[in-house]
Amino acid sequence: MNYAIILAGGVGQRMRNSGMPKQFLEVFGKPIIIYTLEKFDSCSSIDRIVVACNASWIDHMEKLLRKYALSKVVQVVSGGRNRQESIENALNYIVNNSKSNDDIVVIHDGVRPLVESSIISENVRVAQKYGSAMTVRPVIESVVITDDQTASFDDFKKRDDTYSLTAPQTFKLGLLKDIYAKTKDIEQPIPLLDSALAYTYLGNNIYIVKENNQNIKITTPEDYYILKAMLELQENKYVFGI
Repeated sequence: MNYAIILAGGVGQRMRNSGMPKQFLEVFGKPIIIYTLEKFDSCSSIDRIVVACNASWIDHMEKLLRKYALSKVVQVVSGGRNRQESIENALNYIVNNSKSNDDIVVIHDGVRPLVESSIISENVRVAQKYGSAMTVRPVIESVVITDDQTASFDDFKKRDDTYSLTAPQTFKLGLLKDIYAKTKDIEQPIPLLDSALAYTYLGNNIYIVKENNQNIKITTPEDYYILKAMLELQENKYVFGI
């Protein structure tokens, strides 16, 4: 069984809107979270979907699920105080309903609606083979890493070897349970709110899935307008056969 956890627990403080969480903002009349859920609902590699939602918006989320007839969503759980707790709440539901530690769990941000079905499927394939997968995008500009006000030659990193993390991240259920059992409440050296970060903190290597599309996370008003433009571009390509 292949599960997807869709994280929709954010409150969208950086979006500077009237108070509605960013995942529920509409683009061309449809909420961002629905664009995301439709990608997973239509993906043949996903069997069931669990949504971790801001507790105050669960009723609204369930109304949207009925309106858009998303058949693979089996449960909406309350999101936690942070990303880690939201994942754990959804994970608890899956553990209670799964029959195998080899089941696959795909974790994705509700505000990343441009993810491609092929990337979801590749995550599942890699995790089935190796136990874990993490989606990354090659950077297109040179990168410098320094904790000072200056940079040395060694601080410049080869562009070909540098990636930014996107989503989804994917694990076998048994591994994911082990990750959160062993890293719960760890705050040093940094809070381990990201599943891939927590997994590697425990000494594991995670396999990467490379993507090249605009799988952006909608965080700011600028992101919202980029998403709108990208969706319009996709529609034009479909209409005109570009």
